[in-house]
Amino acid sequence: MNPTEQVVYEFARATTLDGWWIWAAVLLVVVAAFSACVYFYRRDVEELRRPVRWTLIGLRLVAVAAIVFLFFDLVRRTERRVTRPSEVIVLVDTSQSMSLPSGDSIEAPSRVERARELVADSNLVETFAEEHRTSVYVFDQATEPRLVQTRFDQEVSAAEEASSLETESGEPTSPFLLFGGFCLIVFAIASVVSFALGIFRIGSGRGSNKRASVGAAETSASASAIGWALLVAAITMVCGIVSIGGVYAVHTDRTLAELMGMETQATTNDETSTERDEDVSGETEEDTPMKAVDWDQVIVAGGAQSRIGDALRSVLVDHDPTTLAGVIVITDGQNNGGATLTSALALARRGEVPVYPVGMGSSQPPTNIRVVDLEVPRRVYPGDKFVVASVLQATGTSEMEVDVELVDALDSEGASADAGSANGNTTLPGGVVLETQRITLQPDATLTDLRFEIEPQTVGRRRLAVRVVVPAEDRNDTDNMQTARYEVVARKLRVLAIAGGPTREYRFVRNLLYRDESVQLDVWLQTGMQGMSQDADELLNAFPATAEDLFEYDAVVMFDPDWSAIDASSLDLLDRFLTEQAGGLVLVAGPVFHPKISGDRSDGRSNQIGAFFPVNLATRGPLLGGGRQGGSDSWPLEFTPEASQAEFLWVADSPEESFETWQEYGGVYDYVGVKSAKPGAKVYAYFSDPTTEVSGSLPIFLASQFYGAGRVFFQGSGEVWRLRAAGDRYFDSYYTKLIRWVSEGRLLRDSNRGVLLVDSDRAMVGQNITLRAVLVDDQFQPLTEPSVTAKLLAPDGKIKDLKLTPAADSPRGGTYTGNFVATKSGSYEIQLAVGDALDEQLLRQSVQVRLPTSELERPRRADDELENLAAATRGEYVRVDDSVAMQTVKSTLNEAIVPQSQVTLLAGTPDAAFTLRRNAILMWLIASVLTFEWITRRLHRLA
Repeated sequence: MNPTEQVVYEFARATTLDGWWIWAAVLLVVVAAFSACVYFYRRDVEELRRPVRWTLIGLRLVAVAAIVFLFFDLVRRTERRVTRPSEVIVLVDTSQSMSLPSGDSIEAPSRVERARELVADSNLVETFAEEHRTSVYVFDQATEPRLVQTRFDQEVSAAEEASSLETESGEPTSPFLLFGGFCLIVFAIASVVSFALGIFRIGSGRGSNKRASVGAAETSASASAIGWALLVAAITMVCGIVSIGGVYAVHTDRTLAELMGMETQATTNDETSTERDEDVSGETEEDTPMKAVDWDQVIVAGGAQSRIGDALRSVLVDHDPTTLAGVIVITDGQNNGGATLTSALALARRGEVPVYPVGMGSSQPPTNIRVVDLEVPRRVYPGDKFVVASVLQATGTSEMEVDVELVDALDSEGASADAGSANGNTTLPGGVVLETQRITLQPDATLTDLRFEIEPQTVGRRRLAVRVVVPAEDRNDTDNMQTARYEVVARKLRVLAIAGGPTREYRFVRNLLYRDESVQLDVWLQTGMQGMSQDADELLNAFPATAEDLFEYDAVVMFDPDWSAIDASSLDLLDRFLTEQAGGLVLVAGPVFHPKISGDRSDGRSNQIGAFFPVNLATRGPLLGGGRQGGSDSWPLEFTPEASQAEFLWVADSPEESFETWQEYGGVYDYVGVKSAKPGAKVYAYFSDPTTEVSGSLPIFLASQFYGAGRVFFQGSGEVWRLRAAGDRYFDSYYTKLIRWVSEGRLLRDSNRGVLLVDSDRAMVGQNITLRAVLVDDQFQPLTEPSVTAKLLAPDGKIKDLKLTPAADSPRGGTYTGNFVATKSGSYEIQLAVGDALDEQLLRQSVQVRLPTSELERPRRADDELENLAAATRGEYVRVDDSVAMQTVKSTLNEAIVPQSQVTLLAGTPDAAFTLRRNAILMWLIASVLTFEWITRRLHRLA
C-alpha cells in the first residue's frame, strides 16, 4: 500500500445517529432484543442439559448480534494523506540595469553575473529543493515572469520509497485464516460426534419398544457428551466463519479459493504489475523533469524595463499562499515599469507571504562619465546642416564639468564597428575635432542632452564620434566615446509621383518635393490633360516604358493610382525595380481606384498588384470590401510598438514630442478595407475607431514590408495632409523622411552585386534586428547558394558569424534573411563579402543601439525600496556587496525561510467490494447459526 494511504474501518450508521436520546433508544432496543432471547429461550429449553441450553441460547444471540452488526453498517474507506509541499519562488531580474557593475569598482562583475553566481554556482536551487518545491522565474519588461525551472527532490524520494515498499512487501498467510480453518475442522468433528451420538441414542430408543420421556431414556453419560459436543461445534463454527469471513471480506483483491490456497494469484499479480507499470509510465509522461538549464543563456540582462510589482503579483496569484514559504527577489530594486510595489505588497501581506529581496549593485556607484547615445542621420547632402544629438550621464559624489568633442573622420573599410570605444581606445583614426562644448554633469545619473550642428562639404562615407575628455577619477574608459556612420551624397533623390487624381495629399506632397533642392521630381497625373501645368521637373503621360527609364528613379510614390492604366509589362518593370534595384514604393490608398484592385477577379493582374502591398487586400469587391468613405468623425491613429523605432514618424525634435503631435492634430476620417498584415510585414498604426474592429483587430492604416531588395510602404488613406494643422513642418518631415527611408537601400548600395538591409537602423538593447540581403552572382543572376555568412562587429570589438538563409517570401531567389539580438549599447556593424577573391566586394550596414532611458536613470541599488519590501512582508533584506560571498547569502536565506508544507486527509468513498463481502459473510453466519439451531432443536424434539 502507498505510504500516503491509510485504511479506516468505521460504522457508517453511528455517524448518522445524533443526540444522546437516539443512542439511548438504540441501546435500549438492543438490550431488549438480547434480553427477550435469553428469557424466552430459558423457558423453552429449561428441561435440557446445561450445554445444550447454552448452545441454543448462544446461537440465537449470535444471529441477533449479526443483525445488529448489519444495522450499524461497518464500511471500509481508504484515506489519503495529501502533503502539499512547501514552496519557494526565486525571481531573477534580467532588465538591462542588471548589466551595470555590481560594486564600486568598474572592474567588478556585473549585477547579472552575481545573480547567476547565486542561482547556479552556489547551488541555491538544489539546497532549497531538498525541503521546498523551488521555482525559478526571470522577469523584465514582460507583464508576467517566465518560468525557467521547477525542482523538488522529495518527490523523487517519495516515489522511490513507494516503489521500494511495493517491491519488498509480500502477502503473508493470515493467522486468522489458519485459526478459522482449524475451528471449522473442530466444528466438523464435534458435529459428527454429536449427531452420531444423537442418532445412536434415537435408534436405541426405537428398538426397545418402550414409550418414555426423553429425559428418562438417555443415560447421564451420553446426554452430557452430546451437549458438550454441540457446544464445541457451535463455538468453533461461529469462530471459523467469523475468522475466515473476516479475512475474505478484508482481502477484496483475492478470491476465497486463492485465500484457501486452491488457486494461484499469478494472473492477478501480472495484471496488477501491468497496471502499476502503466501508472508509472503515465506519471513519467506527465511529470517528465525539466531539462538541465543553461543559466548563462537564461539569466541575461536584456529587458527594457524592470517590472518587480508585476512579477510579484503574478507569482502570488499563481501559487497557494498557504504553502508559499517565501519569495526571493534578486534585483537591484529599479521598479520602472508596470504596477507599483504597493499592490504587490498588499497581496503578500494578505497571504502572509514573506518576501526576501537580494539587493544587487552598489548604493554608491563609482565616479564615471559615459556617452549613452548618439544620433546621426544616415544620409545627408553637401551644404545641408544637420544636428548630431548625444546623451551623456555621470555618476559620482559631486558635479563634474567636462569638455565634449565632436570628431569627424573618413570611414575606412577596415575600421571596426565601434573603433573608438572598444578596449578603452578613445581615438578615431584620422579624426578631426570639429567642435568642443563644455558642460556640467550632475552626479545623480541624470541624462543630459547635448547637440552639435555641422554642415558637411565632402562627399562620401564618414564617421562621427562624440568624445568626453574625462577627469582623472573616471573609473571606466570604455564608455567615454560613441561613434556613428553617415554618408554625404551628392546626387539628387529621384522620385516618380503617380496619382489617380489631383487629391490634396498628392498636391501637398508634389509641392513639397518640388521645392526640395535635393529631390528631382517627375509626376504622372493620370487624369491630367495634355499641356496642363504641374509643379514638377518633368511631366509624364504614361508609366516608364523601359527598365532604363524606370531604374533611374529611387522611389515611386503612388496616390490611389488607376491600376488599369498600368499594363502587365509595366507591373513586371515595377517588380524588378523593387526586387533587383532596391527601389522604394509608397502606396497611398484612396476610395476611387483602390477598391477596384480585387473587384475584377478575372483580371490576372490583381494578384500581381496585390503582391506589392504589405497587407492582404479585401476580396469582396468595391461595395463590400470594407473601409470607410466620408466619415463624420476623425480618429487619431493608434500606434504600435514598432512605430517607436520608425524614424520617419519622428516629425518633431524627439520621439516623445512627435507622437504627442500625431495624437493632437485631429486624426483621419477614412480608411480603405484590408484583411490582415502579410507575414513579415510591420504594422505601425491602426485606425482607432473601436466600432471598426473586426475579429478583435482594428483596421491597418500604416504598414511596410521588404519586397525583394526594396521597401514598400502602405498608407490607409490620403489624409496625412491634416497633420499640417499642427504645422507645415510636421507634414514636410513625415513625407521627406518616409521617401528617403523607402529608397535607402538604393541610395546606400555598396555594390552592383547586391544590397544589405536592416529593418531598423536604431534599436534598443534586447531588440531583435532582422537582416535582408539581395545578392546576384557574377552573371548578375539571383544567387543560388544554400546560405551566406556575414560578420557582426559588436560594440565591444567582438566579431560573430551570422548565417543568412534563403527567404521564403522571395519568388525570384537570391534573397537571404537572418537576425541577431542587440545585447549591448553602441554601434553594431554588419559586413557581408560577395564575389570571389579577385573581385570581392563588401556590403555594410550599421545599427545604433542604446539602453532605455528608464534603465539608466537610477543606477544605484534601491536599498530603501527593498528594505521596505522586506519589512512590510516580514521578510529579510540581504545586501550583496563586493565582500559578500554567495554561499553566505544562500545560508542566510536558507536559515530565514521555514518550510510551510500542508497535510490534508482526504476520506475516500466506502469500498463497495468490502461491503458486498461483508453482507455475504453476515448472511452466511446468520444462515449457519439458524440452521445449526434448527437441527439441534429437531434432535431434541423441540418446537
